[in-house]
Amino acid sequence: MEKKAALRLSAVFALIYFFSTNGMASLPGLTVNYLLKDVLHMTAAQSAYFAAITMLGWAIKPLWGVISDSFPIFGYRRKSYLIVTSVVAAGIWLFLGQQASYAVPLLTVMFIASSFAYAFNDVVCDGLMVETGKPHGLTGQFQSWQWGAVYAASIITALAGGWVAAHLSPQTTFTINGIFPLVVLALVICFVPEQKSSATGQWRTSIIALKSAAKDKTLWLVALFLFLWTFSPSFGAPFFYYKNDVLKFDPMFFGILGAAGSAFSLIGAVLFSKYAGKIKIARLINWAIVLGVVTTLFDLAYFTQFVLEDILRARVIALVSGAVFGMIGTFVFLTLLNLSAEVCPKYGEGTVFAALMSVWNLGGMGSAALGGWLFEMIGLQPLIVVSALSTLLVWPVARMLKLDENKGK
Repeated sequence: MEKKAALRLSAVFALIYFFSTNGMASLPGLTVNYLLKDVLHMTAAQSAYFAAITMLGWAIKPLWGVISDSFPIFGYRRKSYLIVTSVVAAGIWLFLGQQASYAVPLLTVMFIASSFAYAFNDVVCDGLMVETGKPHGLTGQFQSWQWGAVYAASIITALAGGWVAAHLSPQTTFTINGIFPLVVLALVICFVPEQKSSATGQWRTSIIALKSAAKDKTLWLVALFLFLWTFSPSFGAPFFYYKNDVLKFDPMFFGILGAAGSAFSLIGAVLFSKYAGKIKIARLINWAIVLGVVTTLFDLAYFTQFVLEDILRARVIALVSGAVFGMIGTFVFLTLLNLSAEVCPKYGEGTVFAALMSVWNLGGMGSAALGGWLFEMIGLQPLIVVSALSTLLVWPVARMLKLDENKGK
């Protein structure tokens, strides 16, 4: 593939991700947190369960991969589904923007439906990325552009999200969010290239590819690693309540905190694009595990008298730890994404990559649900310790994976 064509495709993938739910479409995140906490009066544990349930669409990503890999619409396996899912996502947010008030059942149903649309859209985009980039060794470049765009968008949404949570109604915020899938729709129609494929035999070809992938030991080890990496019991929702109620973090500071983390995540994406091929992956993973444990345990500092006596100290700690882990975590995340892309078979790109990402999301769902349950059982500080120590479970899997030996296979 010519350099110009590769750059053009990188830009297209980046723009789609920029306006995706990982990017600009995450704008209502903080608004939803306050809606659940202050309007619907959910407890921290209930909010954690809500977060887990509304990730359902991301947990069944392989289904979307099977559909898009095997059943082209009008000859297109990717472009047609990108169009449909973008329209559905826009419709959901615009519908929510028209509601006079909100109840838990309505939000649960609509957010699950939204997760279906966005997860399907994500799977199709990734399938197109893998099948286009793998033959030319460009999956790493494409993914660094994609996630670099996500982190750039996250800087905007973090700052804007804090402001809209403080100044705009949920209805207005949801309506604004309905515009972003329409931007993706326009990008897909105008700039996404795809050759038509025949539906005849496509299902059989995909099944053969998936059977071959199921025998790949590296793929299974990658899946186990991804699951354990994300399964550490989450204390996100309880910690949000603690920071808001005890440490007095306001919406604007949450926005600044998110922007700082995203800025350093963007730096991590740039570093990955430049240096990924020069660093031993196994060494990087080992350091990431250590830093993950240390950074998580460092959150216990928020409970010390030293921090509680001066809220400014808490804010400085939040900014520094978020920035450091954001940068390191992004490099590791992109490393694993690229490894996942490399083990995907031809004609099963969408399904296999989606399956690996679904394992990642299942770990996240289990993490949120388990974290909510443990929080009620043992409290926030012990939960942080458990979360940190559970990160060590990935270490033996990383050793079995032999990342440097499998790199590029």
